[in-house]
Amino acid sequence: MGEKRRQFDRDYKLSAVRLLEQSDQPLELVARGLGISGSMLRRWREQVKMKGSDSFSELGRQDRSEILRLRRENKDLKRQIEILKKTFGFQGRAKRRNTRP
Repeated sequence: MGEKRRQFDRDYKLSAVRLLEQSDQPLELVARGLGISGSMLRRWREQVKMKGSDSFSELGRQDRSEILRLRRENKDLKRQIEILKKTFGFQGRAKRRNTRP
Protein backbone atom coordinates (compact mmCIF):
# COMPACT_ATOMS: atom_id res chain seq x y z
CA MET A 1 0.00 0.00 0.00
CA GLY A 2 1.03 3.59 -0.55
CA GLU A 3 2.28 5.86 2.14
CA LYS A 4 -0.20 8.08 3.92
CA ARG A 5 0.32 11.73 3.07
CA ARG A 6 1.65 13.81 5.90
CA GLN A 7 -0.55 16.68 6.92
CA PHE A 8 0.69 19.83 8.58
CA ASP A 9 -1.44 22.13 10.68
CA ARG A 10 -1.82 25.84 10.05
CA ASP A 11 0.59 26.88 12.82
CA TYR A 12 3.35 24.64 11.49
CA LYS A 13 3.00 26.06 7.97
CA LEU A 14 3.00 29.66 9.18
CA SER A 15 6.00 28.97 11.41
CA ALA A 16 7.88 27.38 8.52
CA VAL A 17 7.23 30.41 6.30
CA ARG A 18 8.22 32.78 9.12
CA LEU A 19 11.44 30.79 9.63
CA LEU A 20 12.20 31.04 5.91
CA GLU A 21 11.62 34.78 5.88
CA GLN A 22 13.83 35.34 8.94
CA SER A 23 16.59 33.03 7.77
CA ASP A 24 19.58 33.96 5.62
CA GLN A 25 19.68 30.40 4.29
CA PRO A 26 18.32 29.35 0.88
CA LEU A 27 14.81 27.95 0.67
CA GLU A 28 15.98 24.42 -0.14
CA LEU A 29 18.21 24.30 2.93
CA VAL A 30 15.44 25.55 5.23
CA ALA A 31 13.01 23.03 3.76
CA ARG A 32 15.49 20.18 4.20
CA GLY A 33 15.99 21.21 7.82
CA LEU A 34 12.24 21.04 8.35
CA GLY A 35 11.99 17.66 6.63
CA ILE A 36 9.78 18.90 3.80
CA SER A 37 10.31 19.50 0.10
CA GLY A 38 11.39 22.84 -1.25
CA SER A 39 8.37 23.01 -3.54
CA MET A 40 6.05 22.57 -0.55
CA LEU A 41 7.69 25.38 1.39
CA ARG A 42 7.65 27.56 -1.74
CA ARG A 43 3.91 26.90 -2.17
CA TRP A 44 3.24 27.76 1.48
CA ARG A 45 5.20 31.00 1.11
CA GLU A 46 3.15 31.97 -1.96
CA GLN A 47 -0.09 31.23 -0.15
CA VAL A 48 0.94 33.46 2.75
CA LYS A 49 1.86 36.24 0.32
CA MET A 50 -1.52 36.00 -1.41
CA LYS A 51 -3.85 35.45 1.55
CA GLY A 52 -1.87 36.73 4.51
CA SER A 53 -3.16 35.64 7.90
CA ASP A 54 -6.12 33.80 6.32
CA SER A 55 -3.79 31.23 4.78
CA PHE A 56 -4.30 27.54 5.57
CA SER A 57 -7.63 28.01 7.28
CA GLU A 58 -9.60 24.89 8.09
CA LEU A 59 -12.62 26.54 6.51
CA GLY A 60 -10.92 26.40 3.12
CA ARG A 61 -10.42 22.66 3.45
CA GLN A 62 -14.03 22.20 4.53
CA ASP A 63 -15.21 24.29 1.58
CA ARG A 64 -13.23 22.14 -0.86
CA SER A 65 -14.61 18.92 0.58
CA GLU A 66 -18.15 20.34 0.45
CA ILE A 67 -17.68 21.37 -3.19
CA LEU A 68 -16.43 17.89 -4.08
CA ARG A 69 -19.38 16.31 -2.30
CA LEU A 70 -21.83 18.58 -4.10
CA ARG A 71 -20.21 17.88 -7.47
CA ARG A 72 -20.56 14.13 -6.90
CA GLU A 73 -24.18 14.59 -5.85
CA ASN A 74 -24.86 16.78 -8.89
CA LYS A 75 -23.35 14.19 -11.23
CA ASP A 76 -25.44 11.45 -9.63
CA LEU A 77 -28.64 13.51 -9.91
CA LYS A 78 -27.96 14.26 -13.59
CA ARG A 79 -27.50 10.54 -14.20
CA GLN A 80 -30.79 9.80 -12.43
CA ILE A 81 -32.59 12.43 -14.52
CA GLU A 82 -31.27 10.86 -17.73
CA ILE A 83 -32.47 7.43 -16.60
CA LEU A 84 -35.93 8.83 -15.81
CA LYS A 85 -36.09 10.59 -19.18
CA LYS A 86 -35.29 7.33 -20.98
CA THR A 87 -37.70 5.35 -18.82
CA PHE A 88 -40.67 7.64 -19.49
CA GLY A 89 -39.79 8.43 -23.11
CA PHE A 90 -39.27 12.13 -22.56
CA GLN A 91 -37.52 13.48 -25.63
CA GLY A 92 -37.70 17.23 -25.00
CA ARG A 93 -39.11 19.98 -27.20
CA ALA A 94 -36.39 19.90 -29.83
CA LYS A 95 -37.17 16.27 -30.65
CA ARG A 96 -40.94 16.82 -30.74
CA ARG A 97 -40.67 19.73 -33.18
CA ASN A 98 -38.73 17.60 -35.59
CA THR A 99 -41.34 14.81 -35.53
CA ARG A 100 -44.29 17.03 -36.55
CA PRO A 101 -45.36 16.91 -40.21
